[in-house]
Amino acid sequence: MSSRPLRLLLIEDSEDDAELLLRELRRCGYELSHTRVETPEELRQALCSNTWDVIITDYALPGFDGLAAFAQVKQRGLDVPFLIVSGKIGEDVAVAAMRAGVHDFVLKDKLGRLGPAVTRELREASLRAERRKMQEQLMLSDRLASLGLLAASVAHEINNPLTSLMMNLDFTQQAPAHRKLNEDEGQALREAFECAERIQQIIRDIKIFSSPEEQQFGPTDLHRVLDSALRMAHNHVFHRALLLKDYGEVPRVHGSEARLGQVFLNLVINAAQAIPDGHRDAHEIRVVTRMDGGAVRVEIHDTGAGIPPELHERIFEPFFTTKRAGEGTGLGLSICRRLVTEMKGSIGVESKPGQGSTFWIRLRAAQEAKVVEAVKAKATGQGLGVLVLDDEVSVGKALKRLLRARHEVVTFDRAQEALAYITSGHRVDVILCDLMMPEMSGPEFHGELERLAPEQARRIIFMTGGAFTEESRAFLSATHTPCMDKPIDVQRLFSMLEALPA
Repeated sequence: MSSRPLRLLLIEDSEDDAELLLRELRRCGYELSHTRVETPEELRQALCSNTWDVIITDYALPGFDGLAAFAQVKQRGLDVPFLIVSGKIGEDVAVAAMRAGVHDFVLKDKLGRLGPAVTRELREASLRAERRKMQEQLMLSDRLASLGLLAASVAHEINNPLTSLMMNLDFTQQAPAHRKLNEDEGQALREAFECAERIQQIIRDIKIFSSPEEQQFGPTDLHRVLDSALRMAHNHVFHRALLLKDYGEVPRVHGSEARLGQVFLNLVINAAQAIPDGHRDAHEIRVVTRMDGGAVRVEIHDTGAGIPPELHERIFEPFFTTKRAGEGTGLGLSICRRLVTEMKGSIGVESKPGQGSTFWIRLRAAQEAKVVEAVKAKATGQGLGVLVLDDEVSVGKALKRLLRARHEVVTFDRAQEALAYITSGHRVDVILCDLMMPEMSGPEFHGELERLAPEQARRIIFMTGGAFTEESRAFLSATHTPCMDKPIDVQRLFSMLEALPA
């Protein structure tokens, strides 16, 4: 029989009884690494200093008993097989022990049961750990999926009218000199545009934290994601601490905005929750970025309560939490570690009670390919023929109003009407097409054009307010068709139109 390693914490005041128990476990094929303790303080130190595969205790001990020992283990949130081995135990005590959560009890005159009981409880503990891991993954997937659906819906519903609003404001700002606004009118227009841009930024921040399907990692702007996380966490932070940013010169990192956004938002909110209310000027949360060798390091410092050294690793375990009941699931830091690990990074904490905490993350610097732009500009200098297809009539009107000074623009709010226009013989230089429409989606419209007028299908630039289906996402990936987010970046749109080949 091959030996099985076993880290055993033995709570026993009798050296002779301890030796009998160890001999029985060795006989059952266990290679023991064990520590024997006798007092509550020794037990506390052993639980803090090491991890254990199984804990076995006598029932009657000097100064405390097996149930008090189990209460210490349970208080720390440890899921370790816990067995009572006693020379004499009454039925009422046995029942109380099992109700408390003790996994089994064995009489000292029947130690032949000990080895099989330990084997069984180790197997059950392994199964519980697997179930927790699966549950954690399901909860993560459900959380991200729910956020993704919510963000896509919110973004789509807001971005369409916001697109029209911002383009109309931009059009108004470009008013000819002879219709120049007075000072108050100009200031009102600028403030309206700034407010619209803030709404646009809020929608973008929401989308960053809610892309459950975004599994592809690539070069990611770390500071942009951090700024979004800090804006999202503002209501948790501003009444507890001063927020300070100490950004260094760092390259893009290997990761994804959605995954990093989840991590940073969780860590910043945790930092705020570690600080008591009502003393904002006495506390701070400092976010630092810097190079650490060849990696990029992010540090989130807080002046909160701090974390005992023995919990520095345990706080990353699934379902472990130091918060009061009902205030946390114990999954936040576990999810952070998993997400960072998926990006080939690492995460840890430095903290002492009463001296605050520093959570750090090391991320790989991205390997960015050099991009060479070679765009042939339209040589004629003449305006383009532009077809706008969007089921939001206001978006079509705003685009037409904005573009008609330079280009010939025709608008449609139904795909069938746009198809009829093209199949009747009309040709355009570019088609600005909404990606998600109720009667016929953008990819379906593209497919019909491929069949009826293939050269026109290659002229499409899609626009999206944030809603995607799996089919549309796969379509964009496969065809590499350009796609612009709403609200439309007007200068980028003009640049794309001017750079179209003749």
